[in-house]
Amino acid sequence: MTIQIAPLAVLLIVVGITVGISVFKYTARTHGAVGRGDVVASITSGATVATLLALLLTPGFGQPKAPASPTTDPPSAVSPR
Repeated sequence: MTIQIAPLAVLLIVVGITVGISVFKYTARTHGAVGRGDVVASITSGATVATLLALLLTPGFGQPKAPASPTTDPPSAVSPR
């Protein structure tokens, strides 16, 4: 089974994971009582960045919805007798 993933979705996943790893490594370098990275902050920041990019890069973001065109048939040129 082949799953097709849009290039924009792959970009969002990669950026989100990169931000999450960066935040985890940054919090791991801080000297605290535990001495480990903050997993919750890294997951939250990665998901937040990916969500914001998805909203900003999605086509039509912030644009008003166009009204649907009517689907009625045009009147025919032949009149009934």
